Amino acid sequence: MKLRYILPILLFFGLICCVSAETFMPEEGIFAFREVEVFEINGINFTVPTDYEVTSQNSTEMQFAHGKDKLKISVTENGKIKKVKKDLSKNITAEKTMFGSVKGYFVDKNGTFTFSYKEDGKLVVIKSKDTSLMMGVIGKD
Repeated sequence: MKLRYILPILLFFGLICCVSAETFMPEEGIFAFREVEVFEINGINFTVPTDYEVTSQNSTEMQFAHGKDKLKISVTENGKIKKVKKDLSKNITAEKTMFGSVKGYFVDKNGTFTFSYKEDGKLVVIKSKDTSLMMGVIGKD
């Protein structure tokens, strides 16, 4: 009889523990002394400040917002990086660059930045208007 009550309670607390993510405050790096949370998207971890709320998510993509700032991260299997040629008439610049130790393809389209790179055979695309946020999200030295 008691087992009938104890088992659902244990399952409930077990689910709460699995769903909640752990927040922490780094002491160095881009997000130094700012509370952050680690999110896993399609097997790859990203560090996002806790003041950014999840606005949309599925198994391969998450979107975050903080006021007018938006952040979009997608991780797809076997994707290809689309290279954009410099076209001054459209104000698009693109160049390979390093964010920390991550080498990828950087696109600036009228102040909206996209950084694409490969990790573990997957294509990672991060889009935001804040390059320091993008660098911190990747979280690699």
